Amino acid sequence: MSYENMNKQIISAVGGEDNIQSVVHCATRLRFVLKDESKADDAAAARIPGVLQVVKKAGQYQLVIGSTVEDVYNDLVKMINIENDDSYKSTPKEKKNIFDTVISVITGSIAPAIPLLAGAGMGKVLLLILTISGLLSDKSQTYQILNLIFDTGYFFMPAFIGFSAAKVFNTDQYLGAFMGLVTEHPIWTAMVAAKKPVDFLGMPVQLIKYSSTLITAIISVWIMSYIYKYVKKYTPNMVKIFMVPMLTMLITAPLIFLVIGPISNMISEGIGFISMWLFHNAGIVAIPILAAAYPWFVSIGIHKALSPISIQLVATQGFDPIIRVVALCSNMSQAAASLAVGLKSKNKKLKSLALSSSATAYLGGITEPALFGVNLPLKKPMYGAMIGGAIAGIVASFMKIKAFIYVTPAFLSLPMWVSKTENFVIQAIIVIIVASVVTFIATWMIGFDDPVDENNQKTKFDQVHEKHDLKSPVNGKIEPLSEVKDETFASGVMGKGIAVMPSEGKIYAPDDGVVTATFDTGHAIGLHLDNDADVLIHIGIDTVQMNGDGFKQLVKKGDHVKPGQELVDFDIDKIKKAGYDSTVMMIVLNSKDFLEVLPVVTKKDEEKDVTTNSNVIVLA
Repeated sequence: MSYENMNKQIISAVGGEDNIQSVVHCATRLRFVLKDESKADDAAAARIPGVLQVVKKAGQYQLVIGSTVEDVYNDLVKMINIENDDSYKSTPKEKKNIFDTVISVITGSIAPAIPLLAGAGMGKVLLLILTISGLLSDKSQTYQILNLIFDTGYFFMPAFIGFSAAKVFNTDQYLGAFMGLVTEHPIWTAMVAAKKPVDFLGMPVQLIKYSSTLITAIISVWIMSYIYKYVKKYTPNMVKIFMVPMLTMLITAPLIFLVIGPISNMISEGIGFISMWLFHNAGIVAIPILAAAYPWFVSIGIHKALSPISIQLVATQGFDPIIRVVALCSNMSQAAASLAVGLKSKNKKLKSLALSSSATAYLGGITEPALFGVNLPLKKPMYGAMIGGAIAGIVASFMKIKAFIYVTPAFLSLPMWVSKTENFVIQAIIVIIVASVVTFIATWMIGFDDPVDENNQKTKFDQVHEKHDLKSPVNGKIEPLSEVKDETFASGVMGKGIAVMPSEGKIYAPDDGVVTATFDTGHAIGLHLDNDADVLIHIGIDTVQMNGDGFKQLVKKGDHVKPGQELVDFDIDKIKKAGYDSTVMMIVLNSKDFLEVLPVVTKKDEEKDVTTNSNVIVLA
């Protein structure tokens, strides 16, 4: 199947090919790093058929696609040319806090390597099953070669991480891979194995095994990116081709062995110690809480930030008793909640989507279709999933189950719970059953607003998945609500919305609806729109003190209104002469009832003219 038309819309929505710094994909999402995120059109992206959700987090512009994401990605990369260069660096970038920056680096460095690591891990499990069943001897050369093949995925993991981290830090990717490989050179591994003192220029070098590590590679490439930039800037052009990489190696590699590696190793050991302490001493609390919260981590795209902990535990301890266990509880709960919806709903469209999404989650552990397509839009099934995930987490913590490879937990990946000496497959199945039964019962009992409409009108479920555009209530210049000089409106406490500096004194209906509130002062009007949005249109700041002077209401409470119908006349000059701000605010008071309320305005659009035909808010 070709995704050319879909990708054309995606490229346009993210601000064009020139605005794409990099793009990778995980199991369900396209993860863009954009040069200027303000150029992206969130509303247009959310309307693209096949896009389940737009998520902006940690410096990434994420489009949730679902199980077809790899095919979409493969078609996308054929249509664009995004070779790294330095041209984008002149573009001002949005400042991110430290947390977002760290999450961005982790996800950008690890996400491209996860399919490879999962494949290599399942290959190791396959070998284990073959030897346990007696079909293959672990003394045979066939076994040795297959073991070598699958070991490569984890043994040389620093190189894979270094390569992708270099893309995140906008430096040479081959040098990034080199910095990972230098710690895996046979001479170094022999030195570590020999355990004899080693020094460099008289300075002692700690003997640390770096295979299967993440943190050292990421920090090394981060530091290398600055060294590379500095060396490249001051090296004469005639010798750059060899001098730049040589000097970068000469400076960075010794730093890895002397400073970066030991510090990174301390961080890795600290993560392992804390994780194992939680497992042994607080698992009964930590695992259920994380299992209940995990779907929300997925919804905002930061669940990948937990991947290094899981990978590090598998590499250093030989197993992960926390993160993969939490993912198992959460994944199966999402699947069960979607199953309950599919079996209980009378709506054919919802039933089909829920059952197929449940199957995808149960078999492959891919929960985004269930999460974004069913449970999150309907809201109440999320409560059932959280309850089931937490109860399953308690059961799992009592049984102290362990995952021995990093892969997405599901039925098809049950071998991940087996090692040469331990087998937790039965325990994993028990957790799956508990998560499924508890979640199913909880979801069934809590219920949900079943989108059945006997009059063949649009159901609530259809409305949740449909995009609704609200028009501007007034002609003028648009600005973000956060820029309004009134903290109540600017803080968003009343709801999301937009502001317009009016160029004429007429307020119009943004969509079909009913007038629900009028005021004697005429300075505001409330509407309940047919798309279930409760909207407040407020004219000016503190204009209630004008006691209606300069305002004329043209409709009354209970009136039905059409898009573009005039609602209020007001005198801009009178407002200004009275010393008040004439800015018009339109607020969606029940913003929390929608999956997304997307104001079509950024700081860059502050001087943009809008008319009553302009779409200024998208509801999803």
